[in-house]
Amino acid sequence: MTDEEVLKARIEELIENLNYYLRNYNRLIGIGFRQSVLDAEIELIKEELKKLSGNG
Repeated sequence: MTDEEVLKARIEELIENLNYYLRNYNRLIGIGFRQSVLDAEIELIKEELKKLSGNG
């Protein structure tokens, strides 16, 4: 696997994780996840995506 393929796979993984958190945000809070923790995780994912895409 080339560096470019690894980068693309990581970006796809981050997008998948971000979409999961955003789609299930209210449900996750409802089952006991802390809102502040979810918000922080979402922000970390966004920041990593920016860095990996060259916009950070």
